Amino acid sequence: MFNRFSAFTALLLMVLACSCNFNKKEKCMQLDNAVATINDSLLRYGAEWGDELHIAINTLDFSGLQPVRVKMQAYIDRKIDYVEDLDNIGGSEALLAAELEFLEVEKGIVANKLAVFERFSDSTDMDQMSTAYADMQLSAVKEQDLLKEIHLLREQYAEKNGFPKFIE
Repeated sequence: MFNRFSAFTALLLMVLACSCNFNKKEKCMQLDNAVATINDSLLRYGAEWGDELHIAINTLDFSGLQPVRVKMQAYIDRKIDYVEDLDNIGGSEALLAAELEFLEVEKGIVANKLAVFERFSDSTDMDQMSTAYADMQLSAVKEQDLLKEIHLLREQYAEKNGFPKFIE
Protein backbone atom coordinates (compact mmCIF):
# COMPACT_ATOMS: atom_id res chain seq x y z
CA MET A 1 0.00 0.00 0.00
CA PHE A 2 2.81 2.36 0.85
CA ASN A 3 4.44 1.77 -2.55
CA ARG A 4 1.21 2.65 -4.39
CA PHE A 5 0.88 5.82 -2.35
CA SER A 6 4.52 6.75 -3.01
CA ALA A 7 4.21 6.07 -6.73
CA PHE A 8 0.98 8.06 -6.92
CA THR A 9 2.54 10.94 -4.99
CA ALA A 10 5.63 10.93 -7.23
CA LEU A 11 3.45 10.88 -10.34
CA LEU A 12 1.30 13.71 -9.00
CA LEU A 13 4.39 15.80 -8.21
CA MET A 14 5.79 15.22 -11.71
CA VAL A 15 2.50 16.24 -13.34
CA LEU A 16 2.33 19.31 -11.11
CA ALA A 17 5.94 20.26 -11.91
CA CYS A 18 5.35 19.84 -15.65
CA SER A 19 2.19 21.93 -15.55
CA CYS A 20 3.98 24.69 -13.63
CA ASN A 21 6.78 24.64 -16.21
CA PHE A 22 4.19 24.80 -19.01
CA ASN A 23 2.48 27.77 -17.31
CA LYS A 24 5.86 29.51 -17.03
CA LYS A 25 6.58 28.83 -20.70
CA GLU A 26 3.15 30.22 -21.67
CA LYS A 27 3.71 33.34 -19.59
CA CYS A 28 7.16 33.82 -21.12
CA MET A 29 5.69 33.52 -24.60
CA GLN A 30 3.00 36.04 -23.68
CA LEU A 31 5.61 38.51 -22.44
CA ASP A 32 7.67 38.04 -25.61
CA ASN A 33 4.56 38.54 -27.74
CA ALA A 34 3.67 41.68 -25.79
CA VAL A 35 7.07 43.20 -26.58
CA ALA A 36 6.73 42.24 -30.24
CA THR A 37 3.23 43.70 -30.45
CA ILE A 38 4.32 47.00 -28.92
CA ASN A 39 7.17 47.37 -31.41
CA ASP A 40 5.04 46.30 -34.37
CA SER A 41 2.43 48.87 -33.42
CA LEU A 42 5.08 51.58 -33.17
CA LEU A 43 6.29 50.62 -36.62
CA ARG A 44 2.75 51.06 -37.95
CA TYR A 45 2.41 54.45 -36.23
CA GLY A 46 5.74 55.49 -37.73
CA ALA A 47 4.64 54.42 -41.20
CA GLU A 48 1.38 56.34 -40.79
CA TRP A 49 3.30 59.45 -39.72
CA GLY A 50 5.72 58.98 -42.63
CA ASP A 51 2.80 58.82 -45.06
CA GLU A 52 1.45 62.07 -43.62
CA LEU A 53 4.89 63.66 -43.88
CA HIS A 54 5.07 62.72 -47.55
CA ILE A 55 1.71 64.39 -48.13
CA ALA A 56 2.74 67.43 -46.07
CA ILE A 57 5.96 67.98 -47.99
CA ASN A 58 4.18 67.67 -51.33
CA THR A 59 1.32 69.97 -50.38
CA LEU A 60 3.17 72.18 -47.86
CA ASP A 61 0.24 71.56 -45.49
CA PHE A 62 1.68 70.15 -42.27
CA SER A 63 -1.58 70.14 -40.28
CA GLY A 64 -2.10 66.38 -40.71
CA LEU A 65 1.04 65.50 -38.77
CA GLN A 66 -0.03 66.51 -35.28
CA PRO A 67 -2.97 64.10 -34.86
CA VAL A 68 -0.82 61.12 -35.80
CA ARG A 69 2.05 62.24 -33.57
CA VAL A 70 -0.26 62.83 -30.61
CA LYS A 71 -1.75 59.34 -30.99
CA MET A 72 1.72 57.86 -31.20
CA GLN A 73 2.91 59.78 -28.16
CA ALA A 74 -0.10 58.65 -26.10
CA TYR A 75 0.50 55.05 -27.19
CA ILE A 76 4.15 55.23 -26.11
CA ASP A 77 3.20 56.69 -22.72
CA ARG A 78 0.66 53.89 -22.16
CA LYS A 79 3.16 51.23 -23.16
CA ILE A 80 5.89 52.63 -20.91
CA ASP A 81 3.49 52.25 -17.98
CA TYR A 82 2.49 48.78 -19.19
CA VAL A 83 6.09 47.52 -19.50
CA GLU A 84 7.02 49.02 -16.13
CA ASP A 85 4.16 47.01 -14.57
CA LEU A 86 5.13 43.69 -16.18
CA ASP A 87 6.39 41.01 -13.82
CA ASN A 88 9.79 39.47 -14.38
CA ILE A 89 9.11 36.02 -15.79
CA GLY A 90 11.87 33.61 -16.68
CA GLY A 91 14.69 36.13 -16.47
CA SER A 92 13.11 38.89 -18.54
CA GLU A 93 14.89 41.75 -16.76
CA ALA A 94 17.29 42.59 -19.61
CA LEU A 95 14.56 42.33 -22.24
CA LEU A 96 12.19 44.57 -20.30
CA ALA A 97 14.95 47.09 -19.54
CA ALA A 98 15.87 47.26 -23.24
CA GLU A 99 12.22 47.66 -24.21
CA LEU A 100 11.80 50.53 -21.73
CA GLU A 101 14.95 52.21 -23.06
CA PHE A 102 13.59 51.82 -26.60
CA LEU A 103 10.23 53.32 -25.62
CA GLU A 104 11.95 56.27 -23.92
CA VAL A 105 14.05 56.89 -27.05
CA GLU A 106 10.88 56.69 -29.15
CA LYS A 107 9.17 59.14 -26.83
CA GLY A 108 12.04 61.59 -27.29
CA ILE A 109 12.02 61.22 -31.06
CA VAL A 110 8.28 61.74 -31.27
CA ALA A 111 8.25 64.73 -28.92
CA ASN A 112 11.39 66.43 -30.19
CA LYS A 113 12.05 65.38 -33.78
CA LEU A 114 8.61 64.70 -35.27
CA ALA A 115 6.93 67.67 -33.62
CA VAL A 116 9.34 70.03 -35.40
CA PHE A 117 7.55 69.42 -38.68
CA GLU A 118 4.26 70.65 -37.23
CA ARG A 119 5.70 74.17 -37.02
CA PHE A 120 6.38 74.27 -40.76
CA SER A 121 4.18 76.12 -43.21
CA ASP A 122 4.05 76.80 -46.90
CA SER A 123 6.69 79.49 -46.36
CA THR A 124 9.25 77.09 -44.85
CA ASP A 125 12.24 76.69 -47.12
CA MET A 126 13.50 73.31 -48.27
CA ASP A 127 16.76 73.68 -46.31
CA GLN A 128 14.84 73.83 -43.01
CA MET A 129 12.83 70.76 -43.98
CA SER A 130 15.96 68.90 -45.06
CA THR A 131 17.75 69.76 -41.82
CA ALA A 132 14.81 68.56 -39.73
CA TYR A 133 14.57 65.36 -41.77
CA ALA A 134 18.31 64.66 -41.43
CA ASP A 135 18.09 65.27 -37.68
CA MET A 136 15.19 62.81 -37.45
CA GLN A 137 17.15 60.23 -39.47
CA LEU A 138 20.12 60.52 -37.11
CA SER A 139 17.81 59.68 -34.23
CA ALA A 140 16.72 56.57 -36.10
CA VAL A 141 20.25 55.14 -35.78
CA LYS A 142 19.89 54.81 -32.01
CA GLU A 143 16.39 53.43 -32.53
CA GLN A 144 17.67 50.74 -34.92
CA ASP A 145 20.51 49.77 -32.58
CA LEU A 146 18.04 49.28 -29.75
CA LEU A 147 15.72 47.22 -31.94
CA LYS A 148 18.64 44.94 -32.87
CA GLU A 149 19.43 44.52 -29.18
CA ILE A 150 15.80 43.72 -28.41
CA HIS A 151 15.71 41.12 -31.20
CA LEU A 152 18.82 39.47 -29.79
CA LEU A 153 17.42 39.54 -26.26
CA ARG A 154 14.13 38.05 -27.48
CA GLU A 155 16.02 35.19 -29.15
CA GLN A 156 18.01 34.53 -25.98
CA TYR A 157 14.85 34.74 -23.87
CA ALA A 158 13.04 32.23 -26.10
CA GLU A 159 15.97 29.84 -25.99
CA LYS A 160 16.36 30.17 -22.23
CA ASN A 161 12.66 29.53 -21.60
CA GLY A 162 12.16 26.80 -24.18
CA PHE A 163 9.68 28.31 -26.59
CA PRO A 164 10.04 28.85 -30.34
CA LYS A 165 11.91 31.91 -31.49
CA PHE A 166 9.97 34.60 -33.32
CA ILE A 167 9.85 34.69 -37.07
CA GLU A 168 10.61 38.00 -38.78
